[in-house]
Amino acid sequence: MFLEDADRRRFLGAVGELPERFGLEVHAFVLMDNHYHLLVRTGEANLSLAVRWLNVSYAIKFNWAHRCHGSVFQGRFQGVLIQEESKAVEVARYVHLNPVRIGGLGLSKRDQRRARVLGCADPGAELVRRRLERLREHAWSSWRVYLGMEPNPGWLETGVIGRGCGGRSRSECRAALRAYTEQPIRQGVLDSPWEGLVAGVVLGERVYACKLLSGRTVNEEEQTPARQMRRRARWQELVEAAEKIRGERWDRWAERHGDWGRDGAMYVAVRHGGMRLAEVVREVGMKYQAGAQGVKRFARALAEDPERKRFVAKLRNLLSTI
Repeated sequence: MFLEDADRRRFLGAVGELPERFGLEVHAFVLMDNHYHLLVRTGEANLSLAVRWLNVSYAIKFNWAHRCHGSVFQGRFQGVLIQEESKAVEVARYVHLNPVRIGGLGLSKRDQRRARVLGCADPGAELVRRRLERLREHAWSSWRVYLGMEPNPGWLETGVIGRGCGGRSRSECRAALRAYTEQPIRQGVLDSPWEGLVAGVVLGERVYACKLLSGRTVNEEEQTPARQMRRRARWQELVEAAEKIRGERWDRWAERHGDWGRDGAMYVAVRHGGMRLAEVVREVGMKYQAGAQGVKRFARALAEDPERKRFVAKLRNLLSTI
């Protein structure tokens, strides 16, 4: 599905539109030659719609670029519902290690089946070096962002996975995640997170999965706050919360030249409030493309701007208490 790097850039360009178009959070990704993996969180039951749009829009661009016709993807995508954030960190590791799970590096599916039967020998320093080099140099993965080797593209949510292995400071969190992710490379054994699947579609506790699959309501007490579906925010609530944080009425700063407040409120509405960008731009009274650019502009600057980070954190906190 990828013949050249330009194809991969086209695909990631489409992935970058998922948060604005469908309210998805993208937490991890990897592109291989003939498939891709995405770790996402949705605020509503629209994953099939989002993936269908992603695949179709990319297929159109691929066929146009290479003067081809016909299908680019074969069959329906496989989706798994993950109950716990701790499991999400494990799945992210599995996603990020895809580039080293190939023949010749001792971590392919065949190698892992053999290791489970016969045991795993010490891989040796040279093989470990080659595995680590392969992992870190694979350009089409979110792992390089987590390592700090590349800037965040703006649409990648790194908080859940970045803090998932502990640590107080940013450097401690990064070191802990790096050690956790690289552990199978050094030991030669990679446990598959899919062994805990219930009915092939839910990664979590069996009681939770059975209730979910049977259509019964899942008690929120069975989920940690981080796992609960967030209530969709209303735009007016969000504006009032932003006004409270900034100490000014919306109309005083929303159109102020050089002020990022409006873009920040739109960013929170889409990324954390469960609203679609199309809804937000209607409320603000601006064109879709201008709104998309504003949200992306804010997201790109967010990682390196403490003031914007504080604004987002305070706004999310206020929304959670409404």
